[in-house]
Amino acid sequence: MARSVQRIRSISPVLALAVVLSACGGTPASVAPVTPVPSGVTALDAKEYSFNPAAITAPAGSLTFAVRNTGNEAHEFEVLKGDQPVAKIEDFGVGTIGALTVTLEPGQYTFACRLNGHDQLGMKGTLTVVGG
Repeated sequence: MARSVQRIRSISPVLALAVVLSACGGTPASVAPVTPVPSGVTALDAKEYSFNPAAITAPAGSLTFAVRNTGNEAHEFEVLKGDQPVAKIEDFGVGTIGALTVTLEPGQYTFACRLNGHDQLGMKGTLTVVGG
């Protein structure tokens, strides 16, 4: 079964939080700062050349990631199963948050910024999806 890769451009932190909150039943006015992230959302920081955290364990099903670019360069966040892209946020700029929701089955995945070879410089991590 072929999977299509989801591509999401960078969005402002306020819009990203609004998207995340609307998916969780909240309203943007209910939370002013970007942090803390709503329950059920996995928050990551992206900067040269790492993600924090670099290892994530999450339950199978619909997962939402909020990736904040705290670095000095544009980044992307790509979820991969083996070498195959599953979903990604493309080219989100400095100081912005990229939001991504993807449905994953149990298994081992990786995430990386493959923009400009950042993954080769260590900007990658592991994602273990458990349950079923």
